[in-house]
Amino acid sequence: MSIRRISLPPRRPLKIFALDPMLGRVAGNSISIDVATEPLRPGPVGSRISVVDYDGERRTYYEPINLNSADILMQGGLDPSEADPRFHQQMVYAVAMKVIENFERALGRKITFRPYRKRPQLMLLPHAFRGANAYYDRQHQRILFGYFQADQSDPGPNLPGQNVFTCLSHDIIAHEMTHAIVDSLREHFIEPSNRDVWAFHEGFSDIVAIFQHFSFADILLDQIQSRGPDLRSPTPLVSLAQQFGYATGKGDALRSAIDLPDPRLYQQVTEPHDRGSILVAAVFDAFFNTYQRRIRDVIRIGTGGTGRLPEGDLHPDLVKVVSDEASKTAQGMLSMCIRAFEYLPPVDITYGDYLRALVTADYELSPQDPRGLRGALIEAFRVRGIFPRGVSSLAEESLLWPRVERELPPFPTDLLGKLFVRDVTVAQKFRDFDGIGQIDAINKAKKVDQRIFVRQLREYAKANAAALALDPDRELRVLGFHFVFRVASDGQLLIELVVQFDQFDDSEQEELGGLLFRGGTTVIASAEGTVRYVIAKPLRSAHGAGAAQRDAETRFQQQREFAIHCSLEDPHFAWCKDMYAKNHMAEAAKAGFAAIHRSIR
Repeated sequence: MSIRRISLPPRRPLKIFALDPMLGRVAGNSISIDVATEPLRPGPVGSRISVVDYDGERRTYYEPINLNSADILMQGGLDPSEADPRFHQQMVYAVAMKVIENFERALGRKITFRPYRKRPQLMLLPHAFRGANAYYDRQHQRILFGYFQADQSDPGPNLPGQNVFTCLSHDIIAHEMTHAIVDSLREHFIEPSNRDVWAFHEGFSDIVAIFQHFSFADILLDQIQSRGPDLRSPTPLVSLAQQFGYATGKGDALRSAIDLPDPRLYQQVTEPHDRGSILVAAVFDAFFNTYQRRIRDVIRIGTGGTGRLPEGDLHPDLVKVVSDEASKTAQGMLSMCIRAFEYLPPVDITYGDYLRALVTADYELSPQDPRGLRGALIEAFRVRGIFPRGVSSLAEESLLWPRVERELPPFPTDLLGKLFVRDVTVAQKFRDFDGIGQIDAINKAKKVDQRIFVRQLREYAKANAAALALDPDRELRVLGFHFVFRVASDGQLLIELVVQFDQFDDSEQEELGGLLFRGGTTVIASAEGTVRYVIAKPLRSAHGAGAAQRDAETRFQQQREFAIHCSLEDPHFAWCKDMYAKNHMAEAAKAGFAAIHRSIR
């Protein structure tokens, strides 16, 4: 008699602190989330996340958690504990995987990280150093979480002097994971070529962290029951990293999604976190207004037509319906924000570019906009003074990236089918991961075909440089290419190819603080190779003309002015050597997120 093999369940439940350990006494803060089941080694170490618990202060390794251990499996992961390093490991893994899943659901493809010394995973170090900080280290493909003692004089709800672990904050983990994923999607967004680049990184990372709060059903229900459906009130749902903010003596959460719209702020604020908060508030404003419209009828029915909710506890059924609508709208907004990445240029991102990408990406998926999200976003950006360049109005049709009008030759597609099959194979192998050697073997099998296809793409770009807003006289690079899988509004599977090209001009590097002046183009084509969108940031070129060249000149002058502004704000300039003065922007880009998060603010 043959014994039927019992397969693993597709999802693995793991317990986490939903918001912050400081709120551990609040009912519902200790929750269980589920992530995709994958083979794990102690750490945990999976196909894309490797948790290595080395304490840099004590110079010791903590015992790694084995999530496949029977006693841990039976209780759905360890119970939340500030004192057990194994729970810290469990929490960073669970939240990191949840962030990855949100990106993959929205983008329709697998998220991978650049390998470091043949290690294919992003490394997470829960106790990397002593300090009130946490940051993504792009050079070594790792995220380092610090720990510190709460302020003695103004610790808020914390004990004076207690240890505070950044690795136990859902918001900090989600924020830093988003930095890592954004860096894998757009590698040049670390270069501060204008005021919005670093601010976009910070603001977008906060957006992901805050909107993940709305997937925690019990906390959402409790907040709506106790405070009503107005989600703009100052609650943990719309606040970021409360324990960290209080423990450092700030007296409040680190940041909030709520603001009073002031168009002057976008013109004046340059600090990345503060400027990023403008983006967060605009997106949250659009979410809230959409959510309010969608619950209007429910509130009208629940109040007998008055629209005024009674004092005291709300009816549980009303709370459940409102909570479900808030969760669905938040997930829709988060997916929309992530999906827009496919429609961004590869260099020199601005908030205006992001608004156009948001509108275009959502229009491609849902031309009718039944939830009214696009209109709400446009208005939220408008009242904060954020206006894209090169548009005639803020009408939706004007904000859409223009479709390719002049027919371009189709992309070389003779290898696409083979590469597509290989991509599916890699996705399957990641699910069956059993070691670095296996991934190496798969990647080696792909590299030959990929190199040929990259060469074909480069030749195609050279032959069609003018139409792609590229300079045929400059070297160009294929930054990457990938397939996107989505379900279109007609219910059909939509497969697209996204390719990124970049170029640079180093002739006036010293004027830009050592940074290169980069140009680049994102090309979106159908699976058959028909080019649909060309989203470009051109260089100044002898071959260029008209609006493209005016845009290139404007971008150069703005990058130059921003480099001057940063030099005036840099305290090192009072005593620095000439070499630093000539390369201060390049040095800032090299320092990366450790420099941006110097005080984590």
